[in-house]
Amino acid sequence: MGVGTSWPPYVMYDDVRYTGLDVEITEQVFLRAGFCVEFVKLPSSARGIVELQKGEIDVLPSASYNKSRAKIAHFSKGYRRERMRLFTRHINQPINSLTELFSAEYTFTANPGAYYGEELAQILTIKWYKQRLFEVASVTQRMELVKRGRVDFLIEDEISGLYFKRLLGYKDIQLHSYVVNDNAIHFMLNRKNFDNEKVKKVNNAISELKVSLKAIEDKYTKWIKSP
Repeated sequence: MGVGTSWPPYVMYDDVRYTGLDVEITEQVFLRAGFCVEFVKLPSSARGIVELQKGEIDVLPSASYNKSRAKIAHFSKGYRRERMRLFTRHINQPINSLTELFSAEYTFTANPGAYYGEELAQILTIKWYKQRLFEVASVTQRMELVKRGRVDFLIEDEISGLYFKRLLGYKDIQLHSYVVNDNAIHFMLNRKNFDNEKVKKVNNAISELKVSLKAIEDKYTKWIKSP
């Protein structure tokens, strides 16, 4: 069973194996559900959606639900929460909406094909605003754009952003107070290879492993917060 690893936070690859938060969670869930998994490296979230729809892969972890995605795949129940936040070097004044920053002509970077909530989706329907968002597949490259002042804001999962901020030693990049989106994340499951019974097995595994999955997440967040 092919599992795409295009966007989950903490996915690391050392030419031998994949490691990270969503890799560990995926392995535990699908082992409990009775499936073997093989991870497949993909260049971006957008490519992951395409490959899932084509049937080239079976599962995409760390997926936010929206109606267009639900048309092409089953969604498991949520297995953790994801808070999309803003990372920046110097712009930390409080705001009431994301539109304020786009209107002020600030620039942004984000992951191609990722879903950041309805607020950003609506903003990007306006061409002038959309031109201010630069999509880059690599989270380290996105961080580097902020670090070098090429863009003003990175839109990123809070845990992922804090993880890579520490990993790369970027102490001058700060977490802005505004929450772009807060929602559960799921596994997207290929409709051809997952019937209702198999989806149920995945959902049951998530429920049975609730404590274990929280412990995996806590392991990573503890490292982020440690001195």
